[in-house]
Formats: sequence, C-alpha cells, structure tokens
Amino acid sequence: MNRTWRSGQRWMKFNEGIWKRYYNNNSSNIECQKPQVTRSRLFGLGGCIGLVGYGGWHWYQQQQKGRLDSDWYIPLELVNKTMVSHDTVKIRLETKKKNEPYPVPSCVYIKDDAIQVMRPYTPINADPYQDGYIDLIVKRYPNGSVSRTLAGYPLHEPVFVRGPMTEEYQYTQNTLDEVGMIAGGTGISPMYQVIKRILEDDHDTQSKLWLIYANKGNLDALAEQHKDRFKVMYVLEQPPTDWKEETGRVTATMVKSLLHDNNQTGENGNKHRRLVMVCGPDGMLNSICGQRARDYTQGSLTGILAQLGLTAKEVWKFQ
Repeated sequence: MNRTWRSGQRWMKFNEGIWKRYYNNNSSNIECQKPQVTRSRLFGLGGCIGLVGYGGWHWYQQQQKGRLDSDWYIPLELVNKTMVSHDTVKIRLETKKKNEPYPVPSCVYIKDDAIQVMRPYTPINADPYQDGYIDLIVKRYPNGSVSRTLAGYPLHEPVFVRGPMTEEYQYTQNTLDEVGMIAGGTGISPMYQVIKRILEDDHDTQSKLWLIYANKGNLDALAEQHKDRFKVMYVLEQPPTDWKEETGRVTATMVKSLLHDNNQTGENGNKHRRLVMVCGPDGMLNSICGQRARDYTQGSLTGILAQLGLTAKEVWKFQ
C-alpha cells in the first residue's frame, strides 16, 4: 500500500515538473496569443457596429430630409436667393409642411461643416410649417464664417438646419394689451415673426403694436393696413439727404412717444399689460436695456427702458 502511494506521489511530481518546464518555455507565446485574438475580434466587431451606425444614420437622414428637427441637423434645399442690399441676402429653404403651429418666437441653427461652427437665424415668415419653406435674412460680416458661407451657397445646395429652437418666452394670443419692439439690423427678424403672427391671427385682436427700427425698412404697407393697431418709427444714424424719419440713435424720448401709460387699464378692465422686446447689436442693447447675462438668461434691466420705469418682467431681450 505504501509502495503504491509513494509511486503515485513520484508520478505526480514528475508530471508537475514537465508542466513547469513547458510553461516556462512557452509562457511568452501563450500570453501574446490571447490579446492578438481578442484585438482582431474587437476590430471586426467595431467595424460591424460602425457600418450599422452609418447605415442607420443615412436611413434616418433620408427619412427626415426636409423635415425640421430640433434634435438633429437636417439638410434643407436652398431654393431661392434675393439680394436685399450689398451685404445682405434673403434665402429660402424648402421644408416639409407640418399640421401644427410654428412656435413664435423661435430660431433655427445653421452650421458651417468646414469649421464646425453654428449660428442662430430667425425665420422672417410667420409660419414655416404651413408655408413649406423658411425665409432667412443673412447679413455678411467680415469675420462671420457662417454668414459668408451661407450667403455664397449656390441654388439647390443642401443647408444643414436644426430647429426650431424656442425662446423661453412664447407669445400667447390676447395676453398683452401692448407689444413694443425695438430692433436694429437683422434684429428685425424675431420682431417680424411676432408682428405677422399677431396681425394675421383673426382671433388675436387685443394687442396694440409699435416698432422702433434702427434701419431702413419696408413695413410701411403692413403699418398702413393695420394703422389702428401698428405704428412704426424708423431711425438712422447716417441718413441719406432725402431722409424724413428720425435720425441718430434710439432715445428715451422716441420710446416714450410710443409707450403707453402703464397706470391706465387694459381693454379687460385690469392693469395695462405690456411687453417690450429688444433685438440688435450689443451696443444697442447696452443703451436700451442691457445685454443678456453670460449664462444667456435675461440679466439685469438697465438703460433707457429701466429709466422709463419698466420692470424686468416687462422686457424681453432676444439673443
């Protein structure tokens, strides 16, 4: 019995010695082979996932082509371009119609793929969903990569658009007795949205509107058509010789001449409800109401509107 047990022990030690010698001689090969197999499999799996992802994205873009989406950049066809001035162009992008109201005010983002920069633009037509197109005013700035690229696009070129991106403030019909607007340059775009939405809504008859536009304008026909509800004042710092409107910068006197007395009652017998919207260059905002805060909230109310007694709740600054 003891002899058998000892021979068994010797046999186990002999096998253990053979295994150790084999492992020491081949351990480097064993350790290297595992990662190579794993890595090649991972590369293959990654390639398959990439192909599936690309195919899914391509399919999604084909399905969504022409349909506005606030989460993705969608290609919209450039169908028309009109020169408004030497440095400003109006472009029209074709969209698919949607049976729902377009949010006002709101903007869309357009990106320049070459440098991965995006910029907000506000449609000037009141309801792109119903119209089946978006009209944008693009002013070319010397250092504006997106505006220069967009203004130079040829017809039928796809433009990648994301939106609509809504402002925190959304206009609701018949909630205001007075809507005042002060705009400069392309800052007219969100104002035009609001003006068209209010004046073209047969059920929105309560609000009175006024606009101070620090530029030449073409809103006279609309003002004449709705002269009982809509007043326009144009202001130019450097007017032509035949200019008959206001000159210089927007002043407190100009605003006060259009602003209603907030102590009067509105049409519903309650306190007069008003909101003044402002959109334009930084210098203009500094003078009128102060700029937005760095976190893009409304920031403090300063400038002319604060001097005239408006509260922060009665002013909206567009970005």
